[in-house]
Amino acid sequence: MRKAFLPILAAIVLIGIATEFRRSAAQQRSNDSAANAAASDSPQDGHFTVHEWGTFTTFSGSDGVYLDFRPLAQEHSDLPSYVLDRASFVDVPLITKNRLWGRVRMETPVTYFYSDRVRTVDVRVDFPQGLLTEFYPPVQSILPAVDQQNIFGKGEAIGDSSLDWGTVDIIPIDQLVTNVADSQSHEQIANDIVTGLLPHGANEQHYAEARATDSALVHVRGKTNQWAAETGHFEKFLFYRGVGKFQLPVKASFKQSSIVMANEGELPIRSAILIDVNGDKIRAAKQDIVAAGQSVTFESAQSITNEQLAELVKDALVAEGLYEKEALSMVKTWQNSWFTETGTRILYMVPAPTTDELLPLHITPRPNETLRVLVGRMEIMSPDAENKMIGAVAKSIQQRSQHLADQSTQKKKQPYAIPASIKAFGRMAEPALVRVGKISKDPDVRREAELLVQQFRQ
Repeated sequence: MRKAFLPILAAIVLIGIATEFRRSAAQQRSNDSAANAAASDSPQDGHFTVHEWGTFTTFSGSDGVYLDFRPLAQEHSDLPSYVLDRASFVDVPLITKNRLWGRVRMETPVTYFYSDRVRTVDVRVDFPQGLLTEFYPPVQSILPAVDQQNIFGKGEAIGDSSLDWGTVDIIPIDQLVTNVADSQSHEQIANDIVTGLLPHGANEQHYAEARATDSALVHVRGKTNQWAAETGHFEKFLFYRGVGKFQLPVKASFKQSSIVMANEGELPIRSAILIDVNGDKIRAAKQDIVAAGQSVTFESAQSITNEQLAELVKDALVAEGLYEKEALSMVKTWQNSWFTETGTRILYMVPAPTTDELLPLHITPRPNETLRVLVGRMEIMSPDAENKMIGAVAKSIQQRSQHLADQSTQKKKQPYAIPASIKAFGRMAEPALVRVGKISKDPDVRREAELLVQQFRQ
């Protein structure tokens, strides 16, 4: 009974707090709009901090040339059902991901808020060279407007995108419970309230790892689609995701048996970690700094355990300024992807000014401190992987021929299935096939690679 009652009571209390706070803020704005406008450009009084982490994922061949791919293809969805997207915002069936092409997958930026008191802010994020595709809690508006004509055709245009949450209430968790002297009971009751207020659903584990921080609750009133009633939504952060057409000024390529990373930007990269995964074997090497305009060759990667690699990445994130719980939540969110997916990748810390230029974040009134740590994830196809894919495609030619011969005698024709050896490349299988289509000298292999790519896109 207690578990069922606490979330309901908490929701009533918190919505009351938020409503009263908004009413007071509105009255203050009415009393002195000019002063409030000036204050909106200045750091808030008291303690108000915003931290954010996320990733920019790219794919390139062994020569460092980036390839466009479908970063948000439906088969790679890893989000719970309550997370919203552009299509559901206007109540259109979600089939847009299969038609979105980009050079960069912007994955799970999550924005945390820390405050000494309940406060209300306005939040908007822009993506000038990308398209913001998914988000939670609900937003007040999205740009560009959903193109319902092309959503089922060639896909929406990428660029000049934004998400506007409008008014967001920031509610410190330590202020959820009053008049409880015992600190352990106080914390337990507050945590129970938070658990009851947050949304829950299938396929949540990957997404929910980001909640394991000391950040405040965020409360937003919004609609899950244009036909729904406006309701309240709670979360421990603001979440969004998207796809971009830009190219980050960082490249990595194979030079014989070594990997060279080139920083072609104007700002130093303070940390880069090379990770090579082959089955259950992990090797890693770390570069502490890559100066602007510098190329560095990674030392030979050494064997490392999953736990040791997690600690290495966590320490690099903390060095960028993230709180330890934030860094741990990011590592746990991406650990299976970063440390277990077969392949070669580099994780590097994107300079904060680069993030601000690519992904402007607007919070009004302005926090005392805003820290944004975006990790660049470069997936690099090694020469061995390229040869392995070429071999798999060559074998697929024979398998397709045999399949067609077998089907010629059947009344009900069955489509040719993409071989398991190609699907084993995971979410990078499609760009890997595109790569094979560009580098193979065998026209039959290039043709088969093209056929397989078309199957992936159906």
